[in-house]
Amino acid sequence: MFTIYNLLVLMHLIGFSLGVGSATVKLVLLFRCYSNHEFLNIYLKVTKPVTKLIVVGMILLTLSGIGWLFVGYPFTTLLIVKVGFVGLIWVLGPIIDNVVEPKFEKLAPLPGDLASPAFTSIQRKHFALEIAATVLMYAITIMGVLL
Repeated sequence: MFTIYNLLVLMHLIGFSLGVGSATVKLVLLFRCYSNHEFLNIYLKVTKPVTKLIVVGMILLTLSGIGWLFVGYPFTTLLIVKVGFVGLIWVLGPIIDNVVEPKFEKLAPLPGDLASPAFTSIQRKHFALEIAATVLMYAITIMGVLL
């Protein structure tokens, strides 16, 4: 029989696959850009669709998490920390996508050109924020397994 619990588990697994999987893909592509500026054009073409998948995954994860709280999932210290980390991702995501990535895209060197100091600076910031967001997603995943 299909229950609310089964629906929440399915939503959470789909959200996990989309969110964490896409965040990992985006970070791996960014690693590649960091070591090879010729790869920037590819990254800039796929980053928006991949980001949309991350957002859909985060929405599913958040809604299913809220659903579990409504059906009586017990509050623990670890759950409170996990919810705090989810909040951090919801803050970091728009900063990355609406502030840092547009600057990164605008300052990106053309193929064959040298990277400007301004691009190098925003690249480091972008890289650090993407690593932080992805690490938070993995930390939340580990906390979810421990709960």
